[in-house]
Amino acid sequence: MTNNSIIGFWGLSFNSGNMGCNALSYSFLHILGRCTTQKLKVYVFYQGNDFDTKLLSTDKITVVSASYNPRSLSSMKTLVKRVKECVISFDFTAGDSFSDIYGMKGFIKSCLLKKMAMRYSGKFVLGPQTYGPYYHKIAQKIAKDIIVNADYACSRDNASAEYVNSLFGIKMDVFTDVAFALPFVNGHTLPKTKKKVGINVSGLLWRGGYTGNNQFGLKVDYRSYIKALIKELEKQVNIDVYIIPHVVSVNGAESDYAVSEQIAKEYTHVHLAPRFNNPIEAKSFIAEMDVFTGARMHATIGAFSAGVVTIPFSYSRKFEGLYENLGYPYTINARQLSTQEAVDRTLDYIKNHDKLKIAQMKSFSVIEDKLKQFEINVTKLLNE
Repeated sequence: MTNNSIIGFWGLSFNSGNMGCNALSYSFLHILGRCTTQKLKVYVFYQGNDFDTKLLSTDKITVVSASYNPRSLSSMKTLVKRVKECVISFDFTAGDSFSDIYGMKGFIKSCLLKKMAMRYSGKFVLGPQTYGPYYHKIAQKIAKDIIVNADYACSRDNASAEYVNSLFGIKMDVFTDVAFALPFVNGHTLPKTKKKVGINVSGLLWRGGYTGNNQFGLKVDYRSYIKALIKELEKQVNIDVYIIPHVVSVNGAESDYAVSEQIAKEYTHVHLAPRFNNPIEAKSFIAEMDVFTGARMHATIGAFSAGVVTIPFSYSRKFEGLYENLGYPYTINARQLSTQEAVDRTLDYIKNHDKLKIAQMKSFSVIEDKLKQFEINVTKLLNE
């Protein structure tokens, strides 16, 4: 690799309303800067409008917004031309979207883009992410073809690696989510008189998923769970409750913010976090909490890596896969627990948060080792 070599980013966004997707991107860009001594150019490939990259670029890395419009022939020609310039493309599929769990349409679309990057880039790498589940046979066939033909593929959890091996007979390295490396600043701006409990309410789960009919097959009634949890916490005079949206889009099934505003109006003693501009702002605010629980994976990763006692609310196996990989079993499994069991367990974890803190501290060395090994592998890939 030489000065001004071009790297492609796929499945990574910097201007999404979803702070989790952005956190993954900021973190990998941060890691990439540590892995190279050369000056690089990064094309961020995504469907949409171009965004301002000035605050992302550094002395070593120039970030270029490489948007495309699939309905425009000239735009797609430009896309192919840019992909051909890439010595290597890294694809993260937003961390958890290399699966048909969110629908076949989106899965096939993302896989077609993977095929394009694989065909035209010098090398194609699947970064640490969740693989599967693949419920449809055609999804299994497509996923196997992509994983087999990637120049390198790795997982962020053992469960995904074991799943891929059992389904396809493919072994892969296991690291962890790169968003653990996201920088933050704890400004200690919030009052310290009470214990601060942060709750991330997922707008997606609140609405029953994209389909609106309990798409993820939860046993927990999510709305009842959130309301009961807040009601119980409000009774405790030594606790301040903060509702912290992590998908701050104004509209859409994904938006946490509209739901969070609604909840904040219903409960007198609940504080609403501001609408964040980037994932570093989000993590910095979450870092002020004493305890944090949420259903957005990267909101929990932000809390965990900032040293906040974290209680992930799990709607898919990606949560158990990631956290058990770190020796941290304190998730709320919404596919197995009843609503009342989930409320009781969350309250118990909050009450006995010192026990969770001990397990969390042990996990930090595991995270550090996994991220360090991933950086070594990225450096090798860049220098081959």
